[in-house]
Amino acid sequence: MRGYRGVILSALWLAGCTTVPSLPPSENPAATWQARQVALAPLTHWTLHGRLALRTADKGGQASLQWVRDQDRHTIDITGPLGRGHMRLTQDRDGAELRDADQKTWYAPNAQQLLFRTTGWLIPLDGLNYWMRGLPAPEAAASQDLDEWGRLKTLRQSGWDIRFLEYTRIGSLDLPSKLFVKKLPETADGNDPQNATLEVRLLIEHWALN
Repeated sequence: MRGYRGVILSALWLAGCTTVPSLPPSENPAATWQARQVALAPLTHWTLHGRLALRTADKGGQASLQWVRDQDRHTIDITGPLGRGHMRLTQDRDGAELRDADQKTWYAPNAQQLLFRTTGWLIPLDGLNYWMRGLPAPEAAASQDLDEWGRLKTLRQSGWDIRFLEYTRIGSLDLPSKLFVKKLPETADGNDPQNATLEVRLLIEHWALN
């Protein structure tokens, strides 16, 4: 485990990021945040490429990630040890499907639960769909802190602590490029695999908005 933390995560966390050019802080971060939400909420078409690292109390894993969203349809490709070589996870209004490198296929109503059922990793995909745009998920209670540019700095929602460590500019928008997501201690339960302590580190290397 120490090797995992010391080598894989360090390389993942330090490599390949493009930071947002320095801009003057907002005179009114709260108002800027309101405008950001209006601009970001309609984004329902994108492709992102990145790397993912996961850690629990007794295991870790890492993989490359491609996430394509076309309105209500999501296609998530996970490649590497975490993905057992390669997995493709799709979800639309009809439910979720997971296909592995051996072309075995599983189905479930929800992609997040399907991934947990087949791999043992409870990655908060439902929340990440919003968090990786720099937004809280709607219809779920949240507490947040903004940075001086009116962007999310920290967010606590649905039992997770999300830290937005770095942003990159895509057109006129600032989008997260480095996130650290951790199960909140009060919701973690080592006796329940679905509530075990979990850290998710996501490095987004490329955004494409369609």
